[in-house]
Amino acid sequence: MQISWQISKRRLAVLWFSGAGIIFIVMLFQTILGRYGTNISEAWGWFLPTIMPTLSLIIGVLAMDALGNGVKILTVDRFFFRLSFILSLAYLVVVSFTILMQPFSPLSAVELMTQSNLWLGPFQGLVSASLGAVFIKGAKESREHIQ
Repeated sequence: MQISWQISKRRLAVLWFSGAGIIFIVMLFQTILGRYGTNISEAWGWFLPTIMPTLSLIIGVLAMDALGNGVKILTVDRFFFRLSFILSLAYLVVVSFTILMQPFSPLSAVELMTQSNLWLGPFQGLVSASLGAVFIKGAKESREHIQ
C-alpha cells in the first residue's frame, strides 16, 4: 500500500518541527529561569545533537525539492511512513520526558540528560534508519521508473 510522498514529507516535517519547537521553548524557558545553573552549555550540548541531525535531514530534503533538485517520488510505502512517524513521535515524547521529569529525578538535570543518552542514542538510530528507509526506498523506486 502506498501513500503520497508529498503528504509523507509534510507530515513528518510538521511532526518534527512542532515537537522540536515545543521542546526548544521548554529548554529556553528553563535556561532563562536558571534550571541548568552554570551547566547551560552542557544542557544545550545534550539537546542540540538529540534533535538537529533529523531536522537537518528534513530541511535538506525540503530544500532540494524547493530548488527543483529533489528526487521526483510519487509514492512511498505506507508501512515505512507509519513506522517513521510512530518512531519519531515516540522519540520526541521520550526527549520531552527527559526534560519534564528532571524535577522528580534524584539526579541533576545535566546528569539525567547525560544518562538519557543510554536510551536516546539507540532510539535515535532507529528513527534515523526508518526515515532513511522512506527516503532511500522512494528514491530507488523513482530511479527505476526513470530507466
